[in-house]
Amino acid sequence: MPRITVEDISSKEFSFATKGYNQKEVDDFLDDICDEIERLENEIMDLKQKTTVVRPASNPEPASGVSAQSEESFREVLALAVQVKEETLRKAKEDAEAIRAKAETEASERLDGLMEERTRLEKEVAALKQTAADYRASFEALLQAQQEALDKATDLF
Repeated sequence: MPRITVEDISSKEFSFATKGYNQKEVDDFLDDICDEIERLENEIMDLKQKTTVVRPASNPEPASGVSAQSEESFREVLALAVQVKEETLRKAKEDAEAIRAKAETEASERLDGLMEERTRLEKEVAALKQTAADYRASFEALLQAQQEALDKATDLF
């Protein structure tokens, strides 16, 4: 069976029938198949290129086994991967610790600022209460004085 290509699918034309499938749906589905085949072909090409980096095409290894040189190359790649992983984890832990320390510092500073604001507001409330108490005492004294003045004034009449 010959290999079907994206071009084969794109150029395929079907004959019309009176009771057939919806042509737009079939065309859309075939377009989706073409897109997927292209994606897969690109992925295969990428993977082939990546394998040539690990195992150059000029010195292909036999499929039956792996040479000592290739095995050593794989070990080096694995060792490098482990080293990169460990470095990445170390860096991530350092970054996490720095973020946590910064957050703690900011939270502490914010809490200190809020505590200062609370103290200031408590003093302000206390001062307002004292002013209200002084005003009330003054107002009561004024009322008392007015009452005494009225009492004296009624003695005159």
